[in-house]
Amino acid sequence: MRVKILNFGSNWWSRFGTDVDDPYRFSKRAAYFNSTGVRCGRKMRRHWTVPGLIRFNGVGDFNPHFQSRAIGATFWCTDLACAFGGNRVLFGRKVRRPEVPDYYLVVVSSEQFGAVDFRFPAWKSASAQAIAISALRDKQEAMLLMRPGDWVSTSLGFWQLNVRKDLLHGAGHELVEECPGALV
Repeated sequence: MRVKILNFGSNWWSRFGTDVDDPYRFSKRAAYFNSTGVRCGRKMRRHWTVPGLIRFNGVGDFNPHFQSRAIGATFWCTDLACAFGGNRVLFGRKVRRPEVPDYYLVVVSSEQFGAVDFRFPAWKSASAQAIAISALRDKQEAMLLMRPGDWVSTSLGFWQLNVRKDLLHGAGHELVEECPGALV
């Protein structure tokens, strides 16, 4: 599937190759992970209520030193799968020609969008897929795969993913007054 990255989660970490004599240990043999997190003092903690992550391999088109360059880019990815106790999506190579993505990678935080009641079954549209959710007290962050028109319900209202040329990276969330296309 093709996924366009609109933003990343707060939590980053990496794993490097195990062979200390390998000259590509920190580049081609490395893997970089991103997920949701909440700040606890000076540290970023996962506090997953839904465990999951996205992964970039060192041989792909992702540069960990310039993560922001991947924002707005579309990547070939695996389907969302459950493995090793959580959800996983592997991001591979960038899509070379402009193509309409199948999904958008979106991160919704309580700081920016308002609090989400994850116990409420209709907190998101049915076609939106949660990769990871972190929550601690009043702090929340959710990483989702969304399609245009998908929405998230928060304490501030309904945030709908819209695709338009005038939006940064061609897509973004907009606050709408009513639940779009669903009964709540």
